[in-house]
Amino acid sequence: MDVSLFSQSLFALPLDEAIAAAAKAGFPAIELACTAPHFDLDTAQGDADAVAERIQQAGLGVAALSLFSTFTDDERVEQEIESAETFIRLAPLFHTSLVKLTPGPPASADARAGHWAWLAHAIDALAATAAEVEVRLAFETHMRQLTDTLEGARLLLEVAESDTVGLTVDFSNLAFAGGDLPACLEALKDRAYHVHVKNGFIDDAGEWRFGALDEGLTDYADVLPRLRDTGYDGYLSIECLGPDAAERPVETARRDLAILKRLLADAGWATGK
Repeated sequence: MDVSLFSQSLFALPLDEAIAAAAKAGFPAIELACTAPHFDLDTAQGDADAVAERIQQAGLGVAALSLFSTFTDDERVEQEIESAETFIRLAPLFHTSLVKLTPGPPASADARAGHWAWLAHAIDALAATAAEVEVRLAFETHMRQLTDTLEGARLLLEVAESDTVGLTVDFSNLAFAGGDLPACLEALKDRAYHVHVKNGFIDDAGEWRFGALDEGLTDYADVLPRLRDTGYDGYLSIECLGPDAAERPVETARRDLAILKRLLADAGWATGK
């Protein structure tokens, strides 16, 4: 099993320091956040070669280029498509075959036909670009967006008929939405190209609170063996959020890596890199 660190976990650090910190913390790969303060569009257009070289020099692989996209707003969808195409075409430079995207708000319960129509338009355009450069696209199951629930994720897969398009399954996000995680995994396993791992709970005010990987609504001791049994062979990308990540980013990333390694060992699932 291959493990990476989502560089959003290190947003408290500038990109160069984040790259070095991920390597020092013991991660073999990084999921590169394609937004400020890390690999934003201006950097991608003007300094991509240098960033790719710094990652390689640090001894890191790249699990995915990770976009924070919105394809549900008719006033900005074309701009978002153009931006996403820039990153998709850069994926081979970073020796990754995966680009993670987010579909955009609103939550699936509030979505209208127009939101899905704009997303379908974007997927058609981006899938064609991705196929040209032999890259797969993985839309995240994301809180307060069209794919926040199992049903929303299924609808996206119906829109995206091509196997070029699949999912970044974030089990914690699905748990926050009240999802039955074994049922989610069974339904989505064939198009799960990437996985985010984090944990947390919902407080009495309805707010999300993030903490250590083994504390929260997601029982990874149950989820990981089920994921292993599906034959999943993509990355597990640790995503550290909340006060710990903001105040002690490197220590928090190292903590969650140790927890994930223990959980994988307990599941009989060896790390491959």
